[in-house]
Amino acid sequence: MSGGSHTGRRTRRIPYKDDHGDHAAGPQSNINVTPLVDVCLVLLIIFMVVTPMLGRGKDVQLPTLVEASEHKEGDQVFVSVDDEGVWINQDKYTQRKDFEEALTTEISVAEGKAAASGYEGPILFLKGDANTDYGRVRVAMEWIQQANVQNIALVVDVGNGL
Repeated sequence: MSGGSHTGRRTRRIPYKDDHGDHAAGPQSNINVTPLVDVCLVLLIIFMVVTPMLGRGKDVQLPTLVEASEHKEGDQVFVSVDDEGVWINQDKYTQRKDFEEALTTEISVAEGKAAASGYEGPILFLKGDANTDYGRVRVAMEWIQQANVQNIALVVDVGNGL
């Protein structure tokens, strides 16, 4: 090489580095957690604001599970609803007037048996077929409402999962 004082090694001066002070650190392989913390805090605030809005409906005390075997024989009245009509025990009714008369009779018999066994009143178990339109069950509940029954239990199948 002509010209002189070069030792064979080329150096390049970077304007923002100081040749006389501490050398700049090399690239960092650590994760910068500051953006992660910022994102987590923003998500936390969002969840804190949104969570109270997730509750649907008013909180009410739900009824407890009652089994038919807990009641004495005779203080129970079973009403079933399917596509054919409304049934009291094994008798089918399609007219409201006939159903109300039969239900009143069944309730008065069950009240007598309940009083004789020391139970406060009869319980009516309402069973709706799973394949029946819910509107039919609602109509049957309106019919039952006219009989002034105090204890009504809706019967469901708990399946094998419980």
